[in-house]
Amino acid sequence: MPIIRLEVCDFKSYRGHQVIGPFKNFTSIMGPNGSGKSNLMDAISFVLGVKSAQLRSSQLKDLVYRGRRLANDNDENAEDDDEEGDGEGTAKKAWVMAVYLDQDGNEYHFQRTISTTGGSEYRINSRVVSYQSYNETLEQQNILVKAKNFLVFQGDVEAVASQSPKDLTRLIEQISGSLELADRYEESKAAQDRATENATFHFAKRRGIAGEIKQFREQKSEAERFEELIARRDSLVVHRLLWKLYHIEEAIENNARDIRSKNKELVQLRSEQAVHDSKVAAARSAQASARGEVQKKERVIKKKEKALELKQPDLVQADAQIAHSRRKIDKNNETIVSVTKDAEKQKEDLDRLNRQLEEIQAAASAAEEAQRKLAEQQGLSFSEEHLEEYHSLKMKAHTEAVDERQQVETLKREERTTLRAIESQRDKLEQSRARKDKLVEDSSTQGTRKDECEAKVTELQAQLAQAKQELENSQAERTRITQLETELNEKLQKLHDQLRDATQDSHETAKEARFKETLATLQRLFPGIRGRVVDLCKPTQRKYETAVSVILGRNIDAIVVDHEKTGIDCIEYLRNQRLGQATFIPLDTIKVKPINDKFRSFAKGARLAVDVIQFDPAVERAMHHACGNALVCDTTEVAKYICYEKQQEVKAVTLEGTVIHKGGNITGGRSSHSSKKWEDKEVAEMRRNQNTLANQLRELTQSKPRNKNDENLINEISRLESALALAKDDLSAAKLRLTGVKEELKHLQKEINKQTPELQKNEAELTRARQRVSELEEVVDGADEKIFASFCRKVKVKNIREFEERRLKAAQEGNDARIRFQGQIARLNHQTTFQAEQLKATQERLETLKALISKEQKNLKKLEASKREIQAEIDKAEEEIANLREQYQELNDALEEKTKELEEVKKTAGRSGKVLEKALKDIALKVR
Repeated sequence: MPIIRLEVCDFKSYRGHQVIGPFKNFTSIMGPNGSGKSNLMDAISFVLGVKSAQLRSSQLKDLVYRGRRLANDNDENAEDDDEEGDGEGTAKKAWVMAVYLDQDGNEYHFQRTISTTGGSEYRINSRVVSYQSYNETLEQQNILVKAKNFLVFQGDVEAVASQSPKDLTRLIEQISGSLELADRYEESKAAQDRATENATFHFAKRRGIAGEIKQFREQKSEAERFEELIARRDSLVVHRLLWKLYHIEEAIENNARDIRSKNKELVQLRSEQAVHDSKVAAARSAQASARGEVQKKERVIKKKEKALELKQPDLVQADAQIAHSRRKIDKNNETIVSVTKDAEKQKEDLDRLNRQLEEIQAAASAAEEAQRKLAEQQGLSFSEEHLEEYHSLKMKAHTEAVDERQQVETLKREERTTLRAIESQRDKLEQSRARKDKLVEDSSTQGTRKDECEAKVTELQAQLAQAKQELENSQAERTRITQLETELNEKLQKLHDQLRDATQDSHETAKEARFKETLATLQRLFPGIRGRVVDLCKPTQRKYETAVSVILGRNIDAIVVDHEKTGIDCIEYLRNQRLGQATFIPLDTIKVKPINDKFRSFAKGARLAVDVIQFDPAVERAMHHACGNALVCDTTEVAKYICYEKQQEVKAVTLEGTVIHKGGNITGGRSSHSSKKWEDKEVAEMRRNQNTLANQLRELTQSKPRNKNDENLINEISRLESALALAKDDLSAAKLRLTGVKEELKHLQKEINKQTPELQKNEAELTRARQRVSELEEVVDGADEKIFASFCRKVKVKNIREFEERRLKAAQEGNDARIRFQGQIARLNHQTTFQAEQLKATQERLETLKALISKEQKNLKKLEASKREIQAEIDKAEEEIANLREQYQELNDALEEKTKELEEVKKTAGRSGKVLEKALKDIALKVR
């Protein structure tokens, strides 16, 4: 059966009534983007019953035309627009009608209409039908809405061609309708359950009809008496109305008297209430004033404590400075002792050198005298004649080889001078080398000392950094804990206010308390107990609490368990212990009927009970068992609409607690169920949170670092800083001494390097001079031999040299001894001068150290005086803080007294308010 045309009205982008067609066997629709090609396909799908989710919209009302009013070209369109309204979204409904032509030439009009409220209406040939009839008629024409075998959308052919054999088979089964047979069993089972339920219902209804027949028969027997009773009833009604009117007037008079008396009492009660209110205000004012004084005093104490904490480091610093000054004095004293010992040793060395010098000088004189005596004893003295002849010949010899003789004399003088210079240079070189060895030893000692000082400085710096890090960590931890304490106190205050403002009209009964204790005992003894239904679920909004309480009914206190065996064991335990009765819902064996999804959106203002509660998915079966298909309705009209007009056999409960049962009977009035159970649960949860926060606050207080630890760390830091300063001073001194030693060592090395070549040069010159003297002496000796030949024979010597050697030997030995002693005397004089300079430098250093000790002692006295002043200030501050704490305690005690008075006044005012409220209620009842 082909479609010949399509009529749309206010559908999506089609405004007003539009006719599209006629359609031929092959019709192509072309147009630019946005011209409505896809909306035409949506219109065909819409009129054939496709859901809105498959029409590129989330709701049906979105399909209604929402475009702006088009420009009008003629007056008729203008009139139509005036009737329909201007602006955007003026259409209230939309419809699409598809016109089909069967083989006999008859037209079928399929029309679907929707409104902006979301309602749908189906028509066949202008006759309103249900969706089921509408769909069945389409299926008779081989149009399957579920299979969508009437349209091929863009990409469908490609999607079908690319499907796997399995998916393709499923598609064919869906189009042929055989796929629906897979759900036949479930539908049959559901039909069986419905049939069983209907049979039970009809059986009960039949019994009711039988009772009604019996009742009608009885009424038939009384029908004849009815007419007689009509007149009697009328007279009795008149009599009753008169009697009722009389008593009403009497009650009005009595109530008026009572109201007047109550009003008098009310005036007195209001005056008393005003007095109590003024007392409460005064008590609150007094409490606020006392609290202000306490807070003010607390701020003063904190300020004083902070000032005291600032003084403590000054005291510690003073102690450290005093200790440092004392260590410096002790160190200088030790240095003085050492320097004094050095000075004494140097003085002893100087005295020893002076004694050696005197001994050498005495030895030189003795050696000269001994040489003279030795010459006399060896007979080296000659006669005057021989000597005169020797001298005259000597004078004659001096005229021979004069140049050579002068050169010899000159060279010998130079030799003696060079020899003395060489001896002096050797002594200086030996002293420089000895001094160098000593300086090398001192350099090694000072280097070791410097390394030790550097290691000590490094160690003290590491300890100081660690102590500072520990202090920073401690202060950061205290700050963090203080912040957490503030946050916890704020949360505790908020929970306290919530608990105070919680509307708890009455405390739990003894039976409820025993039941909770029993449940807690069962949970400890038997695993797998979830808890009560009321504890396992919670309404999504407070307005649903009463309705949910009514729906749960006796199951509200039922205990949910995982297994049936657990429930049996619990029942046996309750029986043996005689703890009462309880209902158990085992999750593994409980039978739950499936939720009917049609009730989720059956009517506006109605929703399934399971949809308005929150629960753990693990107890879903228990919640479905307790709630079933019960509906929560906003009003009684919605509940009546569902149960009476739609004739749905379902339990409907309004938000006020009115119940319409499946059988149609209504239970109403003031519900005995209340939402207090959930309020109790919230209050219990708040109390648990309050206890948890209190425990956390207690743990934070215990874990908070103590101030004493910080004081110890501050003292340790001050000690380490002082020790580090002293170590740095020692290191600087060691470096300075080491630098001086190295500089002196370099200077000595330069002197040694300078003296060694000079010594070698002088020694070489001495050697050359001696060789030259030997050569010249040979020439001189040859001349002397000729002159002194006869003289030598007289004195019986071989040659004149033997004579001169024998005569001059003693003189030469004396000269050598004299030269040797002169070298020793010169060396001792040099050592004596050097030792005297060293002693003078040591004495000057000793005087400098004594001056430093005197200066440090004066500084120590100043530091001790400053420490005494700081200690006095700290003692005074501690005494003030102690006095302030006593005052604070007194004010705090006064605040507690004011708080107690305020509570008593509040209780009195509360009792008076209740009496006043009761009187107002009595008056209101009398007025009614």
